[in-house]
Amino acid sequence: MRRFLLTMRQELTVIFSDRAVVLVLIGGSLFYALFYPLPYQAQVATALPVAVVDHDSSALSRQLVRWIDATEQVQVTLTTSDVNQVRDAVRRKALAGYIEIPNGFGRQVLRGEPARIGVFANGAYLVLYSQVANATASASLALSQNIVEQRALTTSAHSPEGARALAMPVAVDLHELYNPDGGYANYVVPAVLILILQQTFLIGICMVQVGRREQGEIDRAPLVMVARVSVYLALQCLLFGFYMLVVYDLFSFPHLGSAGLALVAVLPGFVAVTLLGLLLGCLFSSRETALQVMMLVSVPALFLAGFAWPAEAMPGWLVNLGLIIPSTGSIDAFVRVYQMGAGLEEIRSTWLGLWCLALLYAIGAWWAGGRSQCRGPSS
Repeated sequence: MRRFLLTMRQELTVIFSDRAVVLVLIGGSLFYALFYPLPYQAQVATALPVAVVDHDSSALSRQLVRWIDATEQVQVTLTTSDVNQVRDAVRRKALAGYIEIPNGFGRQVLRGEPARIGVFANGAYLVLYSQVANATASASLALSQNIVEQRALTTSAHSPEGARALAMPVAVDLHELYNPDGGYANYVVPAVLILILQQTFLIGICMVQVGRREQGEIDRAPLVMVARVSVYLALQCLLFGFYMLVVYDLFSFPHLGSAGLALVAVLPGFVAVTLLGLLLGCLFSSRETALQVMMLVSVPALFLAGFAWPAEAMPGWLVNLGLIIPSTGSIDAFVRVYQMGAGLEEIRSTWLGLWCLALLYAIGAWWAGGRSQCRGPSS
């Protein structure tokens, strides 16, 4: 027990006496957690500037323009009949998009014929494009319902309630589960927080291990390994608590689960990250190489986690590759428990999988430590 506590103390001394390691482990974990959500504070894009190219100039087309302008998503800043003018503005990003109403639109509607309008926006910006398209679609649907309702009132003995039911026979009431305001930050930031912890600790642990190997101080005794894992695990838990108590409150991220249960859910992932760091630290030749490689794999780890792009839409071999990265299981367990209010029984397979991954990396770290001892300090 004495050696266990002494090893923990020595590990803490090594960590906090190295400015570079402290900057990565503590500074990086805090900085990225506070900085990353800032660009997404608006959550939902609203009042996007759009133009309307109205070739019809009828009462119905002007009514449609007013209703598009009344939506939350867009704001009609220009109404014109010159399509070249607005196309140039969209290319210059002065406009998020434009809506084109063809000649004869009002006449077609009055005749009961299908009428079409065009929506044009930059598809490279999916959030902006979807907002322009959704605003136009909702305004067009509302206009169609209003026309059907007015016709029902004037051509039959329907009551106003009956006319509304005829205009919209199926009522749609949408509720955003686990993300009440439909914000992008609510969706992406919680998952990224787990990835931030993984990458900063992988870099920091690798830097410590490379420095230790250069000095010939690799000790693969199980007790020593457990003591070192305990130190990094405690630091990850403290930073995780900061995320839950400070970052979540600061940016008002919604959640249904408890922080304590969320910590239990991600605990095996933290252990796996630490053991993976001890393993990789025995393989890198220099601290700079460790930093470069870990920074390089951050983006693949982000996509393989299955939240930036759905795992169901990825090839099977990529999904399986992602399973060997601790953040993949940790993100899944964390989001389901803390965001969606799931219990441990509902993440049992993911949770046990993370423990198996931790065991695999423990064996690898022990083996790699032995190989490092055989090679001796790197030249």
